[in-house]
Formats: sequence, structure tokens, C-alpha cells
Amino acid sequence: MKDLKNWLFYCLILFFLVPRTVSSQIHEKIQELEVQKVGFFTKKLQLTTKEAQEFWPVYNDYQARKNKIIQDRRSTIRYYIQNLNNLSDKEIEDMTGKFIRLTKEESDLFLAYHEKFKEVLPIKKVMQIYIAEEQYKTFLLRQLRNRRENQGRQNF
Repeated sequence: MKDLKNWLFYCLILFFLVPRTVSSQIHEKIQELEVQKVGFFTKKLQLTTKEAQEFWPVYNDYQARKNKIIQDRRSTIRYYIQNLNNLSDKEIEDMTGKFIRLTKEESDLFLAYHEKFKEVLPIKKVMQIYIAEEQYKTFLLRQLRNRRENQGRQNF
């Protein structure tokens, strides 16, 4: 009986600690990536202190809004895929419309923030934002690929 109580106690500890630990690790990794991104963009854009102070709040707001739209669009796609066989043509039509609206929202957001970026940075640096975003994605994908390759080598 004592062994059973100990086993239950350890299971409860794992149940409550492991998700928090994993969540904490994910949160730390996200923060690490954000710091890395700020450094990457600041270097690529060659931001002055004043420009950085004005740029980052605008850019962070843009990213938050863009990420929400992307999340909603992915959620729509996921729902469609999971329920494909149970959806009526009307429901599919509604989902298609939602997908298109979200895509247009993202485009409208881009246009609106392009104007806001021009208010805080010279046009040359505004174009560098878009280039830096693409370069940063490539940089992250390369890092991920290298990490996977190194893990694959370690398994041999």
C-alpha cells in the first residue's frame, strides 16, 4: 500500500511539474528567438537608438496582429481538414470566404503598417525590413536544418 501511495505521489508531481517545465522551456526558447530577432533586425537595418525606440513598438504591434491573422487562417484550414467529410457545401463556402477575408486582412495590415514604418524610418530602411524578414526566415530554417542534421549524426 505504501508503494502505491509513493507511486501516486510521484505521478502527481510529474503531472504538475512536467507540463510547467516544458511550457517554461518553450517560453524561454521563444524569448531567446525574440532577442535573436531583435539583434538580427537591428544589425540588418542599422537602426540608430532613436530609430530603434520608434521602430520596435510599431513592428511588434504589426507582428502581433499579423500572427493573430495567420493563427486564425491556420485554424480555419485545420478545422476544414478535420471535418472535410462532414461539412456541407454552404459551410465550405463560408470557410472559403473566411479564408479569403483573412488573407485580405493580412494584405491590408501590410499596407497599413508599410505607411507606419515610413513614419518612423527612412524608406531605404523600410525596404530593408522586408528583406530582413525573408533573410531571418531563411536563417531560422537553416538553423533548424543544421540542428536536425546534428541530432541525426549523434544518433549513429
